[in-house]
Amino acid sequence: MRVLWAKIVIIIVANATSLALLLLWSSSSLIIKQAMDANAYAQQINQYQQHKGQQPQAQSQSTFAFQKTSFFIDESNILHLNGEVKNISNKAMKNVVVKASFYDDSGNFLKVFQRSTDVRTVNPGEISPFEILYIDSGTAKTVKDYNLTAAGQVTENKTSALRIVSSNSKLDLLGTYYIAGRVVNDGSQDATNSMIIASLYDKDGKVIVVGRAQTEPVNISSHSQAAFDIPVTEKSQTYKVKSYSLIADSDQYVVVPEFSHLTAIIFFVLTIAVVVVLRKMKSTTTTGSGNYKIKG
Repeated sequence: MRVLWAKIVIIIVANATSLALLLLWSSSSLIIKQAMDANAYAQQINQYQQHKGQQPQAQSQSTFAFQKTSFFIDESNILHLNGEVKNISNKAMKNVVVKASFYDDSGNFLKVFQRSTDVRTVNPGEISPFEILYIDSGTAKTVKDYNLTAAGQVTENKTSALRIVSSNSKLDLLGTYYIAGRVVNDGSQDATNSMIIASLYDKDGKVIVVGRAQTEPVNISSHSQAAFDIPVTEKSQTYKVKSYSLIADSDQYVVVPEFSHLTAIIFFVLTIAVVVVLRKMKSTTTTGSGNYKIKG
């Protein structure tokens, strides 16, 4: 009996390892790049420094860092600058405003625009997506570079008590990208003015568009669920989407971090391996065979 169980353990490990390696090898390199970007969050993205002799952007201030930025110009000649700002201090920050200074190909200053982050309180080590609109349609196409800074007010940490329990996405024939799912309030208080913010990434892991929507209901009672449905209508960008991430935010709480994609894959693989082994055990018991041969 002990020998049988020892063989079962070996088979579980062997199956899980093989399947995990296969899935990880064939999965998109986007997951790996996002993990690398998370480790290098203090470095700002300089995607559009194409002209000769331009110096890299300097980091704004020690409280914040920027990552995964990109911009595009829509059909109305409005420039959208998207990205993520990370709180690299040891204090929570509220009323965070991201400011962008824009420059042309020769380094000449054009305009300054700013906007508040989508997440109302950014806890230490956490991020918020942002979207800044360059609304001067007459000069939008001359933008070649930008410099980002951010400022906020010190506040108390916001409790992580919201949990996204499901999500799915689809791109319809008209180019609208839909993200739907459900969120749970695990806190002891109602979560008021609740919303879901989606960062949508391209194949290089850059934020190419940001979506947002209120939950239904917008006020989530303690230990209850709410649905959400986010339509992203920027058709010039939606066809480039390769993945997305979600943040739930309310007046009282923020989202509880979910399992990573890697953790979910490994858990799925282990589950399959256990089912396979149990089926083989059943088959072995039925035939009366006491031998369990490991293939490979």
